Amino acid sequence: MILNPQSPPHIRTRETNATLMGDTIISLLPLYAMATYFYGGRALLLGLTGLLTALISDMACTMIAGRVPNLRDFSAAVTGLILPLLMPASIRYSIVIVAVIFAIVVAKQPFGGVGENIFNPAAAGMAFAIVCWPAEVFTYPAPFEKIPIKLAADTAIRTATSPAQALALGGLPNQTPLDLLMGNVPGPMGTTNILVLLTCLLYLTVRRTVHGRATLAFLAGGAAVAVLFPRAGGLAALYELMSGMLLFAAIYMLNDPVTSPKRSAPMLLYSAMTGVLSIMFRHLGRYEESVIFALLVMNSTVWLLDLWGERVARRERRKAHGAQTDPGLPQETGVHVGDPEE
Repeated sequence: MILNPQSPPHIRTRETNATLMGDTIISLLPLYAMATYFYGGRALLLGLTGLLTALISDMACTMIAGRVPNLRDFSAAVTGLILPLLMPASIRYSIVIVAVIFAIVVAKQPFGGVGENIFNPAAAGMAFAIVCWPAEVFTYPAPFEKIPIKLAADTAIRTATSPAQALALGGLPNQTPLDLLMGNVPGPMGTTNILVLLTCLLYLTVRRTVHGRATLAFLAGGAAVAVLFPRAGGLAALYELMSGMLLFAAIYMLNDPVTSPKRSAPMLLYSAMTGVLSIMFRHLGRYEESVIFALLVMNSTVWLLDLWGERVARRERRKAHGAQTDPGLPQETGVHVGDPEE
């Protein structure tokens, strides 16, 4: 007897953790390149700090739990690379380290490690940093301000108001939409260049690493609130979608396969509601950047959305099975009845 090994029927893709996370890491490299172009080598060093902190924290927690570290698991590396991109290039290294440790040690490993966490680790780490150090997290250096590798207490850095800050103050940003497309605006060092982010989205969508429809649903939900309740002027809705962490989170954090729904319909609802909450929290919340908190709120509802998705899928399967079975014909009994004329 010859046995042909095949994947289990519930596994519908040959992609692995290594390839999915590897694609994500590849797409993050252009964002670090742009951050280095605008702010100097400190941006790369912040990314390296986040990466090493995440790998060490993840390996330590895995060993403490009595498990063998998986060298092909790049999920911790992705978390460590994402968090610095959500912060200004002038942020202290210690804040990056603490935020990454919180993401791995508190938001990921206590739930069982990779594939088991309820909340997106990078979102949890960033939320922790925002609550603890809001002044430093939301103080952005001006574009092309070359920041020293090591900041002294008396180092003067030219800062500027980000588009998200301008909207929070009730005005329109001084920058044009073209400036936002090209990244020539102050903000989190990896989230300002919309053109590069859209290119990364295209790459990840073609590679089937992210769901392009989910990102579009997120932006549609956010746009609906921004258009219905504009904060300033006719261009406010456009600036809302192009400013801050919004698009970055819609690409890299919304599509996290662990903390998002498994089926298409729940995923689209989840994405649209995250977009709605993101803009609502911007309007009503304390912080100018709120997509992180909206994402964490929606993470807590994924189990309910998955339950609804399974019920809908089961109902559809029953309908399809009923349509294939004609009640007017006798059911098969396993006995073949020949033609009467034979």
